[in-house]
Amino acid sequence: MTVQNILIVGATGQQGGAVIKALLNLPQASTRFNILALTRNAHSERAKALAEAHKGTVELVEGDNADPGPIFASRPKGSIDSVFIVTVMMGNNVSEEQQAIPLIDAAVEHGVKHIVFTSVDRGGDEKSWTNPTHVKHFLTKHNVELHLRDKAEKQPGRFTWTILRPVAFMDNFEPGMMCTMLTAMLAATMSPDRKLQLVSVRDIGLFAAQALSDPAKWSGKAVGLAGDALTLAEIREKFAKVTGQQIPEAWTIVGRAALWAMKEMKDMLEFFENEGYGVDIEARRREVPMQDFETWLREESKWMKK
Repeated sequence: MTVQNILIVGATGQQGGAVIKALLNLPQASTRFNILALTRNAHSERAKALAEAHKGTVELVEGDNADPGPIFASRPKGSIDSVFIVTVMMGNNVSEEQQAIPLIDAAVEHGVKHIVFTSVDRGGDEKSWTNPTHVKHFLTKHNVELHLRDKAEKQPGRFTWTILRPVAFMDNFEPGMMCTMLTAMLAATMSPDRKLQLVSVRDIGLFAAQALSDPAKWSGKAVGLAGDALTLAEIREKFAKVTGQQIPEAWTIVGRAALWAMKEMKDMLEFFENEGYGVDIEARRREVPMQDFETWLREESKWMKK
């Protein structure tokens, strides 16, 4: 069996870490995959812990995806089979386009055959192609998607791609200030009957692992990822049911003040209210057993692991 060399961007982050975990849980992972874990600091505690936990399967690669030349320079051309790319809002003060596009171009030049990019849903699988939205980090991800798709069309047969479009993360409701403020901001903007689609980071990892391990099946697909759709009242109800406590929530006036101070967050929550995500949840569940919010709270969240 030929070993696949897979480069994972953001290996010590949420999504990258979930992808590595999902790959390593696939059958015969130790003989099927050599995971190249890209991190800006290979000497960080998180990077060293990752390498130590998976000796012989995970290899740390130090580098900056916005300056990808050195990442590939020391490796024979064509030696990396697939790349998983995740971008973050102004990561290291670099735009998401600057994080992804140079890496895509360098990967293709190096002979990478399949690229998986994690983006964001913008109203459904088809609508997302033509709906960049007014949310800045949605728009930049849209631009990366177009670059990836158009590059493949201009160079047929050279490489393939898969685009994953997750919705709002269940993991944003983990213990901490994010949960407290997000709940207040949703209270300030969401209508009582508006449902917010949610996905667990675990499930993003599961889908990415499928796309990386079986590129032929996933080539040319752009799919939204969601495992549940809930009103804010339902989020509160399910949280209380599972954890036995009320979900942490700042005063609504504090949520409104935070939205006034953070335009991009305000734009995103207005998108939730006025347009909303459009993932076909049942279709995704037929492909991967997606977690709903209750299952995530019970099995994944830190609320139940304290």
